[in-house]
Amino acid sequence: MDEPDGLGERGRRMWRESLAIWSLTPVHLVLLEEACRIADRLDLLNSMLRLTSADVNESTTQFADISGVLAESRQQSSALKLILAEIRQGQIGAGPAAEEPAEGGAGVADLSKRIADRRRQAEG
Repeated sequence: MDEPDGLGERGRRMWRESLAIWSLTPVHLVLLEEACRIADRLDLLNSMLRLTSADVNESTTQFADISGVLAESRQQSSALKLILAEIRQGQIGAGPAAEEPAEGGAGVADLSKRIADRRRQAEG
């Protein structure tokens, strides 16, 4: 499958390596594309933070205001974590994520399975 247009180095690597271990539904491919874009965005934010920290003048203790960039970086990291968790839950191919989730998993599919199991137990 072709890499989506506009991905950076990290996003392209993530796309290739993810497809090498997972077989994803079309919906999860869209999520993977967004995760790759977020990974690239995190690289950009990190480079902005590194440039800003290089401009710090220790002799006058003047610091650049990086709180906005840090906040955005944290939000993007959280979004990436959630998207990757959703992709792993919907993963249909071979690989580490293909194993059955532990009892009490948090995915929608797992919840539906537990509800159906309890209904069968109540009926039988």
